[in-house]
Amino acid sequence: MKDLIAATLSGLCVVHCLATPLLLALGSSGLLLGLFSSEWFHYLMLLPISVLLAWSLPGGWCVHQRKAPFMLGLSGFLLLAAALFAPHDAETALSVSGGLLLVSAHLYNRKLLHKLQGLQHAAN
Repeated sequence: MKDLIAATLSGLCVVHCLATPLLLALGSSGLLLGLFSSEWFHYLMLLPISVLLAWSLPGGWCVHQRKAPFMLGLSGFLLLAAALFAPHDAETALSVSGGLLLVSAHLYNRKLLHKLQGLQHAAN
C-alpha cells in the first residue's frame, strides 16, 4: 500500500510540474495556483516523498534482494532535489524526470513484492 501512496504522490508531483507552467502561461491565477507555484511548496513536497522513499524502498530491497527499485527511487529523489537549485529552464525537466523515476521505482518495488508473495503462497 505504501508503494501505491508513494507512486500516487510522485505522479501528482509530475502533474504539478507540468500543469503549473501551463496554467501560468494561460493566464490563470489565484490563491491555489499561487500556493502551488511558490518555492516553499517544493520543499514541503520533498518531505513526504523522502519519508515514503525511506520507508518503502529499502525495506523492499531487503525482502526481494533487487537493487533496481531503490536505485531508481534514489535517482528520482536526487533529480527532484537538484531541481530546487537548478536554473528555472531546467527545473521542470529535472522535476518531471525525477517524479517519473520515483513512480517507476515504487511500482516496480510493488510488483517485485507481490511476485515474491505469490511464490511464497504457492510454496505453502
